[in-house]
Amino acid sequence: MVKKPVGDLGGMAISKAKAVEAVPFSTVAQPLPAAASVKSLTVKLDGDTYEALRAYCYEQGRSSGTRLTHQQVMVKALKGFLANPS
Repeated sequence: MVKKPVGDLGGMAISKAKAVEAVPFSTVAQPLPAAASVKSLTVKLDGDTYEALRAYCYEQGRSSGTRLTHQQVMVKALKGFLANPS
């Protein structure tokens, strides 16, 4: 039987102590809605729109210090649209 090659992460691996210090976002989790009321929605975006969404989430996270997910942005936008469907 051929022996599996052992991977070497080299300079990519860091210790857990350094990783904890490097986390740029707060670990405050958003509360989840009740399981019975949760519905899923899949949205397909073109490449430019997806990249704009990623950039927006990244910049908002950097400026506020808390992680902003794609889903949070899309839910907020959808709720705003439905509240004012002009």
